[in-house]
Amino acid sequence: MRRNQLFWGVVLLLLGGLLLLDQMGVRFPGNLGPLEIFWPTILILLGVWILLGSFLRGNVETEQASVDLQGAREARLRINHGAGELKVHSGAGGGELVRGSFAGGLDQRVNKNGDRLEVRMKPARDFLDFPFFGPRVRLDWDIALNPNIPLALSIEAGANKSDVDLHDLNITDLKVETGASETKVTLPSQGRLRADFDLGAASLEIAVPEGVSARIRASVGAADLKIAESRFPRTGNIYQSPDFDSATNAVDMTIDAGAAQIRVR
Repeated sequence: MRRNQLFWGVVLLLLGGLLLLDQMGVRFPGNLGPLEIFWPTILILLGVWILLGSFLRGNVETEQASVDLQGAREARLRINHGAGELKVHSGAGGGELVRGSFAGGLDQRVNKNGDRLEVRMKPARDFLDFPFFGPRVRLDWDIALNPNIPLALSIEAGANKSDVDLHDLNITDLKVETGASETKVTLPSQGRLRADFDLGAASLEIAVPEGVSARIRASVGAADLKIAESRFPRTGNIYQSPDFDSATNAVDMTIDAGAAQIRVR
């Protein structure tokens, strides 16, 4: 049974019981009617439920899953991830786009559109399973991608820790959106791509491999921004490798951030 089902089941039983007692004319000490104690009781239950979540971790199953290429020559992958740890790296087999382990389960959608395979992955959690209710659940995901397929990758993360190693992958486009998170990204070592980072109150470290040129545009608020200017000299609001326009391997990067700590090396 899911934790949210247990919680809301108790709420409905309590409400039904109090309605029945109210119809029977039952009164509690202090001449309180059954329905008058409903909301104080709910608040007490919520407090107990949240305190349990501070000390206990829920039991979660880890699901093994993979996505077959279906003969596709390129792909687009969107990953939505919540609280926990996310690891992305190369390592999927020749006939697969993705394979990995997914704690807490996986809801995935796969669509073939011509030569392109479009995949969306998100946690298998239902609408009422709020993260602060009950025992904490870590959604630890380990995802291996096919290094030979041109891939547009999008990652949307909440309060998590992400280690995204794209060094050996054929990434054509990268988008990363995070909330209160800690994120480390190693960019591809070959090809030209566009990479967009949109951060909240987050920590972001970006590693640009040796031999890869970059152009970096940063729009930040109260952020601690440090970019290796020895590799990417600054001109106004742009940091750019001298050979960016002609380089075979290069990344055109934008960073939008609020109260974040950002390192690009």
